Amino acid sequence: MFKKFASVLGTFTLICFSFYYTDSAIDVIKKTDPIMQQIIEYSSEYGNTSIDSTLVNNNIIPGIKGTIVDIDESYNKMKRLGKFDTSLIVFQEVNPEISIINNYENYIISGNNQKNNISLIFVLEDSSFIEEILSILNKKDIKVTFFINDDLFNDAIDLLKLILLSGHKVEFYDEKYETAAIKKYNNILKSITNDNLNYCYTTIKNDNLLENCKKEKLHTIIPTIITDFYPYNDIKNNIENGSIISLKNNKNTARELSSIINYILQKGKKIVTLEKLLEE
Repeated sequence: MFKKFASVLGTFTLICFSFYYTDSAIDVIKKTDPIMQQIIEYSSEYGNTSIDSTLVNNNIIPGIKGTIVDIDESYNKMKRLGKFDTSLIVFQEVNPEISIINNYENYIISGNNQKNNISLIFVLEDSSFIEEILSILNKKDIKVTFFINDDLFNDAIDLLKLILLSGHKVEFYDEKYETAAIKKYNNILKSITNDNLNYCYTTIKNDNLLENCKKEKLHTIIPTIITDFYPYNDIKNNIENGSIISLKNNKNTARELSSIINYILQKGKKIVTLEKLLEE
């Protein structure tokens, strides 16, 4: 019995060694292949082009994804052709080493200024002027993010659905963002759409709020520009690439929103949702 077991074990070991030896031999052959050597040399000239997120005083600004040469995929394509050809180089995306992806302990204060994107966010504490605002946004095909307080989440589900059906994003707004509230309104949002909450909103630094949002894996946003009575002037005087612009649903915003959008677009900037703005 023992001899039989030893024989089986020996055979299995030999098979494993054969596979290992074969793989090792293939690797050696690939590395000495002139095509592979040219790919490796080419890839050394096109290293990781990602840009790290910027961290300053508990604030963070997203970085930018980069690319590297996928050596094995490039080799597989060129080997079939039988020669090195730069048009067959395959690139793959890489995230920045310092990234916002799993960083919940810092305040996001803008998008990356190397992109010409900006984001409009609306903080809703009631339903005033929402129909006018939605009408302007929809006519101009502009997508934004709405932060909605608990009263509207509880009592105006039809309004949430209308916003979502128009292609806009919905987030929860609260002054404390306690864990129970975050979970409750995340479930409400998920019952309407498959989206989860992603962001907390505040205009000032608040360590308790930041910690609550961090526990629930929500990024905390502090807007770059906070508008009030004169939103057009506030934006005109302060806008830059990456700006997160906070607007209220009041008569001033409703009156000036069309002009605001025209001005931003004329400046060569693109208006995107908060989620898109903060993509690396």
